[in-house]
Amino acid sequence: MVASSLVGREGSGRSAPVALAAGCSPLPPVAPPETFPSGAFVYLVNHGWHVGIAIERQEVSAAIWPESAEFSGFRYLEVGWGDADYYPAARGTIGLALKAAFSSKGSVLHVAAFDAPLPEFFGGSEIIEVPLSLRGLEDLARFIHATYARDASGRPVVVSPGLYGHGAFYRATGQYRLRDNSNNWTARALAAAGCPIDAAEAITAGSVMHGARRFGRVIRGGALWRDVTAGGTERQACR
Repeated sequence: MVASSLVGREGSGRSAPVALAAGCSPLPPVAPPETFPSGAFVYLVNHGWHVGIAIERQEVSAAIWPESAEFSGFRYLEVGWGDADYYPAARGTIGLALKAAFSSKGSVLHVAAFDAPLPEFFGGSEIIEVPLSLRGLEDLARFIHATYARDASGRPVVVSPGLYGHGAFYRATGQYRLRDNSNNWTARALAAAGCPIDAAEAITAGSVMHGARRFGRVIRGGALWRDVTAGGTERQACR
């Protein structure tokens, strides 16, 4: 995303002009629920400039998200959406960030497949575990499937190799802009899955993670939440 340049990409040396995510204040401490609804878990991964969504591939129905079958030999899939020039760039620049925010020429979907446990694969990233119902999981898969742009034959279009793991960037639907960016897309995906999050206000990675603490469980905290302890009000549930 570009408002993301705001924060810079973790681990990639990318810097940004304005740190919007830093403006989020911690939520009141909350207690983990005793049990989770029947379904599956998805994982939100804070990359600093945007939030990716990871899921165990075996939980995904190839009938609903057929493109996932290409990575059938891997344990996890992680997806993210962003500007077609900024997101795949080896080095993000302020120029690319501004271009993406105000005159984006297209968007891409990043899909990465890997086997390592999430905390190991994503280094020091903050990770939140989100429980979904079976219906919510299927609706999330439909949302991701609908994000692929297609050629005249109806096939997804690969535009470049992925940033990490085994995967690629695919041409995507949707118009990237400052207030409709990577984090808004992630929040819309969560909303499609039945999670109580305001996608329009989820401009930064920090705001997505801040909101997700209401219905998810932090399995590894980042600097923003390091001093927040469990205990308090019950979390809201996703559908």
